[in-house]
Formats: sequence, structure tokens, C-alpha cells
Amino acid sequence: MQKILVSLLSVVVLFSIGCKKGEVIQDYKALGIGSYVTLVKSNNTIIDYGNLNTTSANYIIRELGSPIDKIIVYVTKGTTSLTKANWKKIKEYTYSGDLTIDVKATEMAAALGIPVTGLETGATYTLYNQIITKDGRTFDIVNTNGEFAGNTNYNMALTIPTVVVCPFSGTGFGGNFRVVEDGWGDYNVGDVLQVASGPAANEITMVNVYPAPGLGGFGGQPWKVTITATTGAAAVASQVYGSYSGFDNNIKVKTVGTNNWVFSCTGAIILRLNHTGGANWGDYNLKLQKL
Repeated sequence: MQKILVSLLSVVVLFSIGCKKGEVIQDYKALGIGSYVTLVKSNNTIIDYGNLNTTSANYIIRELGSPIDKIIVYVTKGTTSLTKANWKKIKEYTYSGDLTIDVKATEMAAALGIPVTGLETGATYTLYNQIITKDGRTFDIVNTNGEFAGNTNYNMALTIPTVVVCPFSGTGFGGNFRVVEDGWGDYNVGDVLQVASGPAANEITMVNVYPAPGLGGFGGQPWKVTITATTGAAAVASQVYGSYSGFDNNIKVKTVGTNNWVFSCTGAIILRLNHTGGANWGDYNLKLQKL
């Protein structure tokens, strides 16, 4: 529980440099025609940790611009990296019309140099489609203008984010959980908290999580987490969990952002929680691991 809040003011100054009147940078005819791929259909971008030997990312792409000879597919862990040294090659395809890219979890792991079980639930893995044109030029997210690549009108598929998830099963999920991270500050890493399965099949109940009695907490109430069974995505509707003597009463908690998960396959609970009472006390991570 944070009793002192520090606000940091960040000032971002943007500079824009334009061409002088009458200045000609280059004749557009000398630039030639580039090439990119557009996303025709995204069949699946979820990697199922519960079926690592068969699950794959699958999507269809189409060329626009100069004719394409082949597509080379790379991967990194995390969001898009513009440092090619971080990219790990998975495989390449010869282009001959609308192309279905299918990348198995086992192929991603092999490219990253880890066992397939080393893929991390809740983590994003970015796939990169690098273009080699028939005249030998290379186009990818690194040498494509960011505003161009990010313009939704072009629907570019130079990068494809995937996320590793596993279906949720509440059977036997409840029990004791070790604190991995508590940004709110009630507990230390290694403290043990209780989580119960239910009441619904796709819910768990945080039994003794907040407020911590040792910090003057009182009136503690259980609060529920609702899980999407097919992916493990989690959500907490705004619920009162208790009060802190001399600090605030009837504090509520709810999830914020998109990185909220409950993975029964690994026993992990990963939540980004907003705490509010007499004021908005901010957003903090809570990560628990089943013992």
C-alpha cells in the first residue's frame, strides 16, 4: 500500500525539420518502386501453451509494389525491434501469389534457441516478414518509413505480434500462491497468499489479498477475477477490497490495460490493478505463482 505518491512530469519536445522552399531532395523517378505485403487474413496469432507441439501462428499476405521473389520470416521476443541483430530467422517462402505463412511454436522456439516449453505465457513474440524482390532489393520494417508502415489504410503485414496463452481450467487451481511482485507494496516477494477457485467455472477469488493487516488493513473482502476460458485473459470489475487505518477507506481495485492473465497450465496470475478510494492511487502489478 503506497502512502506516498510521487508525480513525475515528463515534457516531450518534438522538433520538425522541413525542406526549404524550392529545395529538391531527389527526383521521385530515381527512387524506383518499393514493395510491401498487406494482411489478407489473420487466421490465428495466439500460441496455445497447452498444445505446444501443434499450435502455430497462421496468416495470409499479398504483395503490393515491385514483384516479390521470397519472404523471410524472423522472430524476436517482445514488441517490435528495429535492431536486426535481435531477429532470429525461422524460415523462408517463395512468393507466387497470396501466401499463407504458418509458423509453429516449435519453429519459433528453435529459432530463439530455447526448448518449446521455454516460450513464456503472457509474453509477446513478434514475427517479421522481410521481403526480397525479384530484382534483389530488401524491404522490411527497418527500412520502411514508420508513418507509412503504421498507416492503417495500407494494412501492412511487415510485423505480426503473437502472444502465448493457455486455456483456463479452474479445476484444482485454487490454493496457496507465492508473491512474485506486488507493486502496491502490501507484500514482499515470497509471501504466501490464498486464492480460491470459483464461484463460477471461469472465476477465481482472491481470498486474503489486500489489505495487509500488518499495514493497518481492516475490513478485508474477497474479490473476483473473471477469466476468458479459451485464452486465460483476465479481468477484474471494480470491487471494494477493504480499508487502511489512517490512510483511506473502501478502496476498490480493477484491472487496467491488456496484460492481465490467469494461466492454469503454469499456475501464474498476472494482473495490472488500479486502486481507488478517496483518490486514484495509481496502477500496480500483482504477480502470483502457485506453490
